[in-house]
Amino acid sequence: MVPSPPTPHEPQSPAWRFILACAAISFFIHLICIQAHGYFRDELYYLACANRLAWGYVDHPPLSVFVLKGFTTLFGTELWAVRLPGFLAHIAIVILYGLITAHLGGKKTAQTLACLFASLTPVFAVVTHLYSMNGLDIALWAAAVLAWLKASHPESRKLWLIVGLFCGLALLNKLSGLWLVAGLGLSTLASPRRIELKSYEPWLGILLAFIIFSPHFAWQQEHNWITQEFVRNATQFKMVPQPPWIILGVQVVVTNPILAIFWILGIYAGVKNPHWRPYVLTYVLVITVLLLSMRSRENYPAPAYIFVVPLGAIILSQSFKELKWTRPTFIAALIPSSIFCLCMALPILPPPLFEQIVSKSDVEVPATERGKKSPLQGHADMFGWPAMAATAREIWLTLPDEERYRTPIFGMNYGESSAVWFFNQSEPNLQVIGRHNEFWLWGPGDWDGQTLIVIGELTPEIRNAFDSAEEVTRLNERYAVPEEATAPITILRGLKKTVPEFWADIRHIQ
Repeated sequence: MVPSPPTPHEPQSPAWRFILACAAISFFIHLICIQAHGYFRDELYYLACANRLAWGYVDHPPLSVFVLKGFTTLFGTELWAVRLPGFLAHIAIVILYGLITAHLGGKKTAQTLACLFASLTPVFAVVTHLYSMNGLDIALWAAAVLAWLKASHPESRKLWLIVGLFCGLALLNKLSGLWLVAGLGLSTLASPRRIELKSYEPWLGILLAFIIFSPHFAWQQEHNWITQEFVRNATQFKMVPQPPWIILGVQVVVTNPILAIFWILGIYAGVKNPHWRPYVLTYVLVITVLLLSMRSRENYPAPAYIFVVPLGAIILSQSFKELKWTRPTFIAALIPSSIFCLCMALPILPPPLFEQIVSKSDVEVPATERGKKSPLQGHADMFGWPAMAATAREIWLTLPDEERYRTPIFGMNYGESSAVWFFNQSEPNLQVIGRHNEFWLWGPGDWDGQTLIVIGELTPEIRNAFDSAEEVTRLNERYAVPEEATAPITILRGLKKTVPEFWADIRHIQ
């Protein structure tokens, strides 16, 4: 029996003891694997970007880089310091889920359930453990939603400025913040709250959002809207088309099949109860765009769960009262499923054990990106970087002095370039360049084209641009992603064209 969809209630007082307990669970989960395996590919890239602050980057706006720069300036670039802002974002997400559920009328049990979803769902844990813009994205959406809900009270209209603040920061963090802005706009227009648009506060909030976003807009204009090229190429050449049922099925898995009940019930509440339909419109907007495009990574819908999970938590809390058997059944299913899902999502298990579990599983996770996959799945991007950087440096040091100081190391992707730069900062004369995304935009520096050390498989275009190619060695890292596990390191000599011509030809934006 499905309980009735929640009816509107007066906001409840936050159950702080339970909200903070769930936040503590989240922090503990991160803490036990904070140093596991090593820096993730994107973490190294963000560190490279933080070394060159700008109002934009080829593949992301600047806010997450600014945040990382602030934390590493205070605490250094140790792995725990790089991941600290993500951990704090996860704690904020848990608290915001509880506060929003309370505002929607959820009592203690409903607030606890919503916080458990935010704390234990694997996709939230992953994107806040490995630092990137994605963890901040979920927190900023939730903060904007809470402010938007509270702004409905006539005496709290000024909170529309806070809505604008968080929407602007969400845009400055990730361009999918446009979904948040569009969703809140639709939800306002489709509900009695559209009357609020007759006052000036919502319009000031909109203005504030775009003022905050305007520096990145100007950067995009200055760089010929290069992110459009990135999105177009990634969609066409990198992302794997998936039918809608696969996208939804993946979401059931990455939110934990038991915790997926929350967002499924939340959608049900939005369909059945006219009062909640405008509220769930943002989730409907996001998931519809992803289903129609047939391209989605696991984390793309994650920020939008704030529009359905609290309602699902309220429904489930009602079922606990109406059907006494549901509470112990839910708890009995949640504990083992959460342990298993988090162990598979986070770097908790030793690599051999993780590989053994994956090899014995009959379930094949659908690929969202093209290319070969490691038996360690997403964890593979944390292996091999220090050894790669050390090997490249050793080869660089074997060159005669005159040749060495004019020979940069070139990564075929941003992970390789970032790793060689990060782990060789003690060598001030070692220059690192690359063809991929922001490294291509940063350019070849003062390279004269005579000698180049390349990490990764050469494309015919790059090989044919030089007189000679000497493969010096190959990497050997079992757990790294396939393209780096046995990647060659090659010395190229004698560029046949000018450096600007070569750089234009190797542009790799995706």
